[in-house]
Amino acid sequence: MDADEYDRDSTFGGDRASLASSSTSLRSEVTRYEFEHGRRYHGYQAGKYYFPNDEKELNRIDIEHHNQRLQMNGALHLCPLEDPMEIIDIGTGSGVWCIEMAEAYPGAQVLGIDLSPVQPSWVPPNCHFEVDDFELDWTYGDDRFDMMNHRFLIGSISNHSHFYKQAYNALKPGGWIELVEMEALLYCDDDTVPVGSALREWGELIHEVFGKMGRPFLPVEKYKEHLEDAGFENVTFKVVKRPTCDWPKDRRIKEIGRFCALNLLEGLEGFTMAPFTRVLGWRPEEVTVFLAKVRKDILRRRIHGYMKSCVCYGQKPLHPQQQPTHH
Repeated sequence: MDADEYDRDSTFGGDRASLASSSTSLRSEVTRYEFEHGRRYHGYQAGKYYFPNDEKELNRIDIEHHNQRLQMNGALHLCPLEDPMEIIDIGTGSGVWCIEMAEAYPGAQVLGIDLSPVQPSWVPPNCHFEVDDFELDWTYGDDRFDMMNHRFLIGSISNHSHFYKQAYNALKPGGWIELVEMEALLYCDDDTVPVGSALREWGELIHEVFGKMGRPFLPVEKYKEHLEDAGFENVTFKVVKRPTCDWPKDRRIKEIGRFCALNLLEGLEGFTMAPFTRVLGWRPEEVTVFLAKVRKDILRRRIHGYMKSCVCYGQKPLHPQQQPTHH
């Protein structure tokens, strides 16, 4: 990516909420939540997921959903779908992807699952949400779904091999799985990241903390291996560079960089506070001081940094091989 020329760092003005969908303005009445350091967390399976589920976080999810559509040239998915009947979104968050998929495929039933019942109640009639924990044994039945989607389950999966084997079983023969995942590490191709960068340190600490928890952030290239190991065919893998702000010269990538920065700025405290205080033993004030430095790095246009994400999708064979049975 080529960098644009700037005299000053990025700033964001205007109404941030206008960037996000209004789909989060209504919540389910089930509100058994936990509160910590001024943020709201899920109550079902409390403590399992380390990121918040409050309005601020739901707005961030919707901002990132818009960013994904920018990165996919307006598409909701890249895998080829033909008259799908059942679609599932694992870890649906605000539910915005499910809602838009239900509108795009009115003949399909679209199911979103999450630990938190925070999705809106006014949705298309073919869109449904359920509270569920995908880390438990799946009860959806085998050979059911035409498509399975998951995005940003980083820090949430303890056994990727088991997860993708369950996904394989739940899909119909010929069905597709598609995922968007990322790393938090800071990459740079022109040595513009200064020594001691807080943003680089933040990414390394995030990877360290989730590794300690047994829910590691994977190198994005690993997802292709996991799909192939689970038995998926026609696996397509694409690395996507996420600029830290609007430093790139290309207009489209610059716009993506703006939304990457906005996503990170909006989410930074929520991504960091619980992991750093619960696992690393930091005091909340230490986290706050550190994040002020990280935010400055995010907005420095002379730092030509990016994070790696990926889009990866694969197909369950039309004639799956029988899994060996052991007696």
